[in-house]
Amino acid sequence: MGEVEIEDDDDLRLSADTMALLQEFQQTQSSKLAAFERLQKKAESRFDDSQVAEFKFEDESDDEEEESGDGEEQDALASMEVFTEDWNLSQFWYTDATAHRLSAFVLDPLVKLGAYVAGREEKLQYWPRENYASLPSIKVAILSAPTVHQYLTRVILPQLPKDLSSKVQAVVFENDARFAVFGPRQFVHYDFNAPTRVPEATKGRFDAVLVDPPFLSEECQVKTAITVRVLLRKEEEGNTRPTVRVAVCTGQKVADVIERTYRAYGVRCTNFRPEHRNGLQNEFRCFASEAVEGVWEYE
Repeated sequence: MGEVEIEDDDDLRLSADTMALLQEFQQTQSSKLAAFERLQKKAESRFDDSQVAEFKFEDESDDEEEESGDGEEQDALASMEVFTEDWNLSQFWYTDATAHRLSAFVLDPLVKLGAYVAGREEKLQYWPRENYASLPSIKVAILSAPTVHQYLTRVILPQLPKDLSSKVQAVVFENDARFAVFGPRQFVHYDFNAPTRVPEATKGRFDAVLVDPPFLSEECQVKTAITVRVLLRKEEEGNTRPTVRVAVCTGQKVADVIERTYRAYGVRCTNFRPEHRNGLQNEFRCFASEAVEGVWEYE
């Protein structure tokens, strides 16, 4: 029987190139986390319950929104990597492709987005509506789906012309106070257990709502739907603004609850299947008030 050769410790060491890559990765992660921690401290210092009464939209504020920080700090918000999922809060981040598709739905009245292409080096393809300059701005409420807010405001809007992107105002309603780092004009602390407790200035003001109720229980679904009704702009006879839009991403098992609860908005199940970065066992569906060419169709 031959002798078993035991590798020398020197043979188990990483190559110089591999070590350099590992160190570069660790330094990048440390830099992102440090930038986020600085942003989080700023957010915590300015966030309290008084925000519910003081919230103002960006186009209605008398003062300039406080800058979040330097370029390094802004880079920390260009990705969801610094936000770890909290399973106790039922947090499961969408893939970029899913966030892109949901963004395309709410932006469609102003601009048509091209298909998602993996990799930030790829330039966004878009086709503004011919008369977009004369179209009204769009206010978008994003409930319990911070991935979509981050992708819409930090990836898509910066690539659009300023006169187009300025027509879109997105606000994330979220229970996780970490997302206050997006700024006081883009974040509202939200608890579905108090569905009508939102800033007075946000009631009846939104043209579109994207929602991902944190839990599948009927109680959570219904209470979240109450918030949607409170936030959406009321349709009035003779109003020339586009019809309000609603998209709800949740489990297939509550499909009957969704279609019953959102019947007034004509919400139906689409052929789009939202995907999550780390997978999800629940069979997910997207229900929407409209079928939009190139985005999704009804089943």
